[in-house]
Amino acid sequence: QKGEQAKIIRASVYRGTRHLVTVAVDDKGRYVPGSEPPMLDAIATAFDDNSFAPPPGQNLPRVYDGIYRASLSYGMTKDMTALIIKLLASNVDFQAQLRPTDSLEAFFSVADSGGQATEDSELLYVNARFGDTQTRFYRFQDPDDGTVDYFDENGKSIRQFLLRNPVPNGIFKSGFGMRRHPILGFARMHTGVDWAAPRGTAIIAAGNGTVEKAGWDSGGYGNQTIVRHANGYESSYNHQSAIAKGVVPGAKIRQGQVIGWVGTTGESTGPHLHYELIVNGTKVDPLRIRLPGGKSLQGEALAKFEDERKRIDTLLNNQTPDQVASK
Repeated sequence: QKGEQAKIIRASVYRGTRHLVTVAVDDKGRYVPGSEPPMLDAIATAFDDNSFAPPPGQNLPRVYDGIYRASLSYGMTKDMTALIIKLLASNVDFQAQLRPTDSLEAFFSVADSGGQATEDSELLYVNARFGDTQTRFYRFQDPDDGTVDYFDENGKSIRQFLLRNPVPNGIFKSGFGMRRHPILGFARMHTGVDWAAPRGTAIIAAGNGTVEKAGWDSGGYGNQTIVRHANGYESSYNHQSAIAKGVVPGAKIRQGQVIGWVGTTGESTGPHLHYELIVNGTKVDPLRIRLPGGKSLQGEALAKFEDERKRIDTLLNNQTPDQVASK
């Protein structure tokens, strides 16, 4: 009817021309088994040698959208899916188009009878291949300080010291260096990197640290947050539509934590994040500067991690393919 959104009321799945299953929506909005529909010419000829086959990869979504679709379709929670995005943020180009060879394999604990994740589920393992980059990591609780993190097979933290892009879904718009200022109209040093995204898109902290400033900046940055990290590093997030609750001076921040939302406050021509990285008081190019890596486990902690990695590998080897979320 006019004004109503289109919705699926019946769906059938085929393997080639062989019918596998049909489901339909009943009067109460529940999915129930349905009978096999009559064979249509479109189905009977779908796999003819002369039928049209689009080129591999055509119309595939972006990596960012693909991860969300795959994770949620395999019963993973939104929080777990967001965690995967955070953990892959330093290694994966989320704006790239998916390739047919890309894959995401994840293993989580405490699945319910339907194989869905529960509130008690923990993400134990991820093996991701996007483009030419493969990223594999395991969950481990460090016995020295009790913190939970994710490490590669050699015991090195998958988390980089700082992320280069705090808006995983953002599109690169302007780099570090001299440029003609879009509002002022003359050449001026652009002291950060601009990541465009719709207003309200989440901004995540580039690294662990302490909030140094969170509020309005009268110099054109609009809503601004500055986070102080270890070893003289600071990150600055500007033009935000709003700053997240609890992000106040002195607050402790974790890498990947949502600290605000993309906006266009201050001197801005459209919604984007102007991200700056400051090292010992000097603004540097976030995309080019060489950053320290994450921590590596050593000694007894490394030995315990290797035991945990072997335990998870054993669990993985005992699973059937449909018990491991994969895309």
